[in-house]
Amino acid sequence: MDVIDLGNEVEVTIKNISAYELNISADELMERFKRGDESRSSQGSGLALSIAKSLIEIQKGSFIIEIDGDLFKAIIKMPRYDK
Repeated sequence: MDVIDLGNEVEVTIKNISAYELNISADELMERFKRGDESRSSQGSGLALSIAKSLIEIQKGSFIIEIDGDLFKAIIKMPRYDK
């Protein structure tokens, strides 16, 4: 995980290496009920990324996904609020 102070906002990047190459676009992966590998038998509803994106956008942030082969990155930018 990387955290970068960009002045008026903070960027958090979470990286994960998948056991398999992800053959899906980032936009498609953000759709509700979409799973990265539908052939696998593991549990999951495919809602987590969609819910995370909605919650972050409600707080005036942004949430994007980048996929490069088996490397998955979730990049979150949130406004910085000083007390």
